[in-house]
Amino acid sequence: MRQLFVWGTTCLATALALISFARPSLAADDGPEVSHEATKLNQRGLDYLHKKQYGQAVATFREALKIHPEDPDALDNLGKALEATGNDAEAIAQFDKAIRIAPDRAAAYADKGLALFHAGKYEEAAASYRQAIEHHADFPEAQNGLGASLLQLGRNDEAIAAFRSAVTSNPKNADALGNLGSALLAQNNAVEALPFLRKAHSLRPEWKDMLEHYAAALEQTGQMHEAIAAYYKLARKHPDEPALWVRLGNLYYKEKRYGQAVTAFEKSLASKQDQPDVLLALGQAQADQGKLDHAIHAYEKSVTLKPDDFHARYRLGSAYFAQKDYVKAATNYEKAYELKPEYADSLVGLGASQLAASRFEDAVRTYQKLVPLKPDDAGVRFNLGNALFNAGQFQEATAAYTETVRLNPGLAHAHYNLAMAFLRLNEAKSAQTEFAEAHRLDPSLNPPAR
Repeated sequence: MRQLFVWGTTCLATALALISFARPSLAADDGPEVSHEATKLNQRGLDYLHKKQYGQAVATFREALKIHPEDPDALDNLGKALEATGNDAEAIAQFDKAIRIAPDRAAAYADKGLALFHAGKYEEAAASYRQAIEHHADFPEAQNGLGASLLQLGRNDEAIAAFRSAVTSNPKNADALGNLGSALLAQNNAVEALPFLRKAHSLRPEWKDMLEHYAAALEQTGQMHEAIAAYYKLARKHPDEPALWVRLGNLYYKEKRYGQAVTAFEKSLASKQDQPDVLLALGQAQADQGKLDHAIHAYEKSVTLKPDDFHARYRLGSAYFAQKDYVKAATNYEKAYELKPEYADSLVGLGASQLAASRFEDAVRTYQKLVPLKPDDAGVRFNLGNALFNAGQFQEATAAYTETVRLNPGLAHAHYNLAMAFLRLNEAKSAQTEFAEAHRLDPSLNPPAR
């Protein structure tokens, strides 16, 4: 039998929550007396249907209807078999015939609703499910189908109400529990969603899409150990699905379990190599382990796949800076700035690389660009002062250091460097005052020996 699809969301992406729409177990309506042969054929067709031998089921139900064309059971069952093969239009026609003969047949309305749902006719599907519920109030499968249809129509609150009714009618209906939890999760209500998803998982532990939502709810409610266990179970069972390994890797990374994060990201890349964002995450986890060569390799591959990603360029610059390869660091920071000029930290890295490489004039120009972007950042003013001082621009350096101590009076090294700039300007008294303040803040800082 084909399955019913319901939109749901997780913390990393929008996903489809699969629900297998259980067929109702309602008593058949009284209809015309059916011959023994037609009854036998109908039962044989049901056996084929249960074995998912849909072609044989269709043929057998047609044989039964040749004997008794007005049998609502055979008509309904033929509709089920046709719907399972994707022949929604003919299935709906058979359900309509069954309803015409037995108008109080709630199951036929529900089966018709499923076929309409699969045909993308969600408004009509909802109407058919409502008719099923009118004829049988406590009908969890119909209530669940109504919720699914309403969700597709964007009527989320009504959908949740329908799912709640289904759970009330049958607290052990895994489909309704899972869909109610998924719908609540989509509304960012992970706390309320979690118990429904947990119960659905206990009833149907191998239900993949619901388990993803359960894992997401665990993560969003801060139950990281359980979330990791759930994602690990998913990833082990579906090892060729790279997204599952990525989610697991992200959770490991959040928990600072960098080695396991690396392993998870590598497994994702083994399934699908061309994932620049995963390479970026892999590189970050490797960098946090101190494995800079590995991180640089991952970042370089990410840049090759996605040359316009400023994040990859920035992190590549940071890795080279940590390796004290300031030339390559500056190249990548500069490229990151070109890709996203509003991201001021690229200039921070660029300026630091230029300072470390003794490219003082370049550093001055970089920090002068940075000051308007970070006007209240004492560190930026301090490094501007350092660049100016080393470039021999002592008057300008004095102004930068003065602004630094205004922004952060407790920065001892800024007072010390300001004193050194005053000395270069032959302002001994001002220098003495700043040396004294630097020593007060940090007793290890003393004026240079004469």
